[in-house]
Amino acid sequence: MLRRLAPVLLVALAACQQQTEPVANVATPTPAATPSPSASPTAPEAMARYVDHYPYEAVGATSFLGDPLVKAAVAAAVPDEAVRDGVLSNEAVATPIVMRDGRVLAWGCEPHNCGPHNWSIAITPDGKRAAVCYYDQDAKAARWYPEGAGPNPDSGCPSGD
Repeated sequence: MLRRLAPVLLVALAACQQQTEPVANVATPTPAATPSPSASPTAPEAMARYVDHYPYEAVGATSFLGDPLVKAAVAAAVPDEAVRDGVLSNEAVATPIVMRDGRVLAWGCEPHNCGPHNWSIAITPDGKRAAVCYYDQDAKAARWYPEGAGPNPDSGCPSGD
């Protein structure tokens, strides 16, 4: 039996010691990078797409209040977390967004309490800088963030009306 297996084992061992010939270096084309589509438009008119829509209304994939550029610009302008949360809330009564004095202007107010509590966001069309007005009737003044970004009327923040 060993005599029958010996030739088979020799062939198997010989095959193990054989080296394959090296494959010639063949250049394989690298696929070109395909740019991924952006979730929102880039400068300079990223915010203009929201004009004539409500701040909480989706335009494409997101709303004005949910837009990362708006959130970042508001966060940079407003150090007060309660004010930031108020102006970025989807639970507001609002007017359609307008273009005013070269900025995109969104206005909203507290439901059933618009006179005493309202706000506006005035943001550059590229979405990089914002000024936020927050009106509190008890304080009898509108406060702008950053400070001095606008007039402090005693009757509320500017709106699109």
